[in-house]
Amino acid sequence: MMKNLFWLGIIFLISSCSSTRFIDLGNKVATDGITVSQKAVEIYSTLSQQAGIEKLQEDKLFILTDPYPESLSLPDSKLQDFSKQIEPRIKAYQSLMNIYKGFNLLADTHFGDKTQETISGLTDSYNTLSSLPDLPASVSSYLPELSKQLSEAVQAKKIKNYQLILSNLTGLYLNYWKNDEPVWNVMIDALYDKYAKGMNSVSPLKYDVKKISQSLKEPYKDDETMILLYKLNQRNEIYSQRDAVKKQLCNFENILTALNLAHSELAKKKPNFAVALLEINSLETLLK
Repeated sequence: MMKNLFWLGIIFLISSCSSTRFIDLGNKVATDGITVSQKAVEIYSTLSQQAGIEKLQEDKLFILTDPYPESLSLPDSKLQDFSKQIEPRIKAYQSLMNIYKGFNLLADTHFGDKTQETISGLTDSYNTLSSLPDLPASVSSYLPELSKQLSEAVQAKKIKNYQLILSNLTGLYLNYWKNDEPVWNVMIDALYDKYAKGMNSVSPLKYDVKKISQSLKEPYKDDETMILLYKLNQRNEIYSQRDAVKKQLCNFENILTALNLAHSELAKKKPNFAVALLEINSLETLLK
C-alpha cells in the first residue's frame, strides 16, 4: 500500500512539474508573441512611410532633372495611398497581440479565469484574418477548420487547446506573409530603382565638383570622374536604404516561423520541452 502511494506521489510530482513547465513555456512564448506582433505593426508602418519617401524622391528628381529650374514652381507629386492595404494588416497583428496578452492573463493565477477574454481575442483575430485583402487559398481554405477549433476551445477551456489553435493561427499568418512579402519587395525595388536611375540622369552641370572632391577625398582631379564617383556613392546609398527595408521583410518570415514552431511543439500530445525552449530561444535571438 505504501509502495503504491509512493509511486502515485512520484507520478503526481512529475505531472505537476510537467504542467508547470508547460505553463511557463506557454507564458514565455506568449510574451514573445506580443513582441512579434509589435514588430509586424512596425514593419507595416515602415511600408506605409514608403509612400511619403516616394513622393519626396519624385519631387526632388523633378527639380534636379529639369534644365530650367529657375522657371519651375515647387513640385507636388501625387502621394500614393497605401492605407487600404496597410490598415487591415496592422489591425490583424493588433488582434494577434491582444490574443497573446489574454493568454498571459490566462496563465497568471492572479487574474483568475480569463478564458472568455482569450476566446474573444482569438475570435477577433480570426475575423480580421478572414477579412484581409488578397487572402491566398492556403489561408482561406483552412479558416473553417480554425473556426471549428475555436468553438471546441470554448467548451474545453484548456491551455493546451490554445497552443494548438495558436499553432494553426500563426501558421496562417505565416502563409499570408509568404504571399504578401513578394508584393512588397516588388514595390520597394521599383521605388528605389526609379530614384537611383533618376539621380544618375541628373546633368553633370548641376554639380559643384569642388564640394564633391572635399566630401569624397578621392585622388582624382578631372570633373567627369569625380561626378561619376559621387553618383556611384549615391546609388550605393539609395540601394542600402532599399536593402535595409527588404531585410526587415525577410527577417520577419524567420521570426514568424520560429513563433509557429514553438507553438507547434507545445501543441503536441507529449511536447518536448527542450525542443520548445530551443525554438523560443531562436525566436528571441531573431527578435534582437
